[in-house]
This record gives sequence, C-alpha cells and structure tokens, in this order.
Amino acid sequence: MMDDINLKFQKAESDLDYIQHKLEFEVKKSLPDDSSGEENPLTLLKELSMMKSRYKTLCAQLEQVAVEQKESMNCIRATLNNTMKMVQHLEQQADLELSPLTKEEQTAIQQLQSHSTCQTSGGIDLHKTTLM
Repeated sequence: MMDDINLKFQKAESDLDYIQHKLEFEVKKSLPDDSSGEENPLTLLKELSMMKSRYKTLCAQLEQVAVEQKESMNCIRATLNNTMKMVQHLEQQADLELSPLTKEEQTAIQQLQSHSTCQTSGGIDLHKTTLM
C-alpha cells in the first residue's frame, strides 16, 4: 500500500516538474521583458517551486508516519499476544473450565496470527485462550 502511495507521489512530483518547465518555457517565449512582478507568470512559477518544496516535506512526513504506525501496530500485537498468554496461564492455574471460542474470537485470533511479527517461538494454544 505504501509503495502505491509513494509511486503516486513520485508521479505527481514528476508531473509538476514537467508542467513547471513547460510553463517557464512558454512564459519566457511570450512574455515582454518589461512586465511587472504581479503580472509576471514567472513569479507564480517561483511560488510553484515553494509549493513543490512543501510537497516534498509532506511526503517525508507521510513516510515517517507510516513507519511509526507500523511500529505501533507491531507493539500492540505483541502486547495482545503476551496478554493472551497470561490469560491462558491464569486459566490453567485456576483450573477453570475453558469455554470454546466463538467464531468472532477465532477470526480475531487468526487475524492476529497472520499479522503478528512479534510472536515468540514458544507459541500459544489459542484454542484454549479466551478473549476478555
């Protein structure tokens, strides 16, 4: 998903560069030498350059947010995984009768397993774990 976004941003930046160069060429070709700054399209093109700079900054910030979001999700998954282990251990220690998981709980556990990158090698018997 991030690769698609990055490609779109790169394409947009490339398009802006092309438009800017094309406009500069056309304006220089048709503009009288004595035009004032307010009427001068080259002034607008300079503002476009500033906008491109802000755009690049925004792209960099977006990448940082994506990295931080991924790290946060990994930590959340690891914490949930550890919590599930503790619940299982407490249930076993208390000799509680374990109820079967609902379909919703089984789906949630499967999603956690498929997305989790922070699981330990010990594994979990998720069929006996109940979610609270």
